[in-house]
Amino acid sequence: MKFLLVDPPHKIWEFLRAWVPSPGCLQLAAYLERDFDLEFLDCTIQDHPWRSLEERVRYLRPEVVGISVACTYFIYDAMNAARLVKDVNPNSIVVIGGAHPSLIPEETLRECRAIDFICVGEGELTMHEFLRAVERKQEDFSQILGLAYLDGEDNFIFTGHRPLIEDLDELPMPAYHLYNMEHPYIGLPSEGDRSLVVNFARGCNFGCTFCSESVFWQRNYRTRSPKLIVDELELLKEEYNRHIFYVGDNIFNLTREKGEGFIEEMNKRKTGQLLWVQSRADLIIRDEDLMDGFREAGIYQFMIGVEHAGQKFLDEVQKRIRMEQNKRAMEIVKKHGMMVMATLMIGFWDETEEDRRELLKFVRPYVDHFGLNVITPYPGTKFFEEMDRLGRLKTKDWSKYDQIEAVMDTRYNTAEEITEAHISMMRKYYWHPRELWKMFFSRKPILRHHHKHFLKIGVTAFKHEVFGFPMWVQETYQTFEDYLKERGRPLAHGL
Repeated sequence: MKFLLVDPPHKIWEFLRAWVPSPGCLQLAAYLERDFDLEFLDCTIQDHPWRSLEERVRYLRPEVVGISVACTYFIYDAMNAARLVKDVNPNSIVVIGGAHPSLIPEETLRECRAIDFICVGEGELTMHEFLRAVERKQEDFSQILGLAYLDGEDNFIFTGHRPLIEDLDELPMPAYHLYNMEHPYIGLPSEGDRSLVVNFARGCNFGCTFCSESVFWQRNYRTRSPKLIVDELELLKEEYNRHIFYVGDNIFNLTREKGEGFIEEMNKRKTGQLLWVQSRADLIIRDEDLMDGFREAGIYQFMIGVEHAGQKFLDEVQKRIRMEQNKRAMEIVKKHGMMVMATLMIGFWDETEEDRRELLKFVRPYVDHFGLNVITPYPGTKFFEEMDRLGRLKTKDWSKYDQIEAVMDTRYNTAEEITEAHISMMRKYYWHPRELWKMFFSRKPILRHHHKHFLKIGVTAFKHEVFGFPMWVQETYQTFEDYLKERGRPLAHGL
């Protein structure tokens, strides 16, 4: 039986100007390829993304096509991919997975009838059992936990949550060998050459109301052991010449045991690689005595969810952090010679222009990487439910849920004004003399490189707005509508 795993064609974010293989897809592929005839297609790095998908489906005639949805912003790409698959091979069973469809499965199924099933939550065990059932020509899937679908009478069926994998060490190494790791788009240009995104843990056991990750993973945290983490880093160094990593774990140092084990393992093997990791202020304060060890083990930046400079805003999203803790955590990271990235949000209901000025003032002394976003109510979260109940959502066009374009007015500003405020604050931060000084004179090469990267983007945007110069162009990108025109025929009726 042939299984085609697809990451659909996507438009790359302008500020990234690069792409990385989906850690979720690589892990799922590694688990399933041991028992099934599997192929993985990342359409975004193909020269002709939609045509490549159509040609691959036409050639393989796969019994099952799995489509990944990395984030809400990408859901329409997945739906269009499902429609194209069904048009080319109506007999292919289409399954999609990811946080967005998992958290609103019925709405997703009814919006796109080309989707046969949603794999709800963690995918490895559910997809393995599902593919075995398809191999056996089984027609009743109601006993396979973790599936959502519409039955023959158009009733929504959810088979129930599947228990999560307890020990992530039982999973194989991600299937990097199935990917074109040397494609020119692959990397993180803001961090330097030979960079990549990796994941070593799943979930978060905190309850921030805006976070879809904690809901998707059922507020459960699991991590690979330090030994296997460093095994993967060594593989990426030796086989793929990768040296700089953004670690996508929601919290890297949730337990001291993991932190201590990671430091010991990295110091023992001396891989010489650099990592940017995520944490929380309270955990950084707890682990202050480990900070020198983290730096010596290769961690060059901690990303901290500071969120805002007003305690009322942190309390509103149930952050369970005090502003004093955020300040202290940033001081600790800087004291021990590492960079600080603060993830921040604007667009709260009671937020004023003065609040935003205070935010800039609060983080300026500490932050090297200004990770400003617009607060976005993702489906399935408590924050979304509350904003929807209050009637504050201006749109449910999910393509606008990118944390850059505001989808809600505030008490004092329109959504459009918040979007403009986001752009303005980014410029104020990075064009400040302090940040320009870092770009040329910081002792940290990565920081100099990072600031030059974002200055280049800022200059390009300025030249575009003032003089009409062209913006950066993703050469492989094509809208689905343009592809259908190029193709010369529409999709089959009903798709």
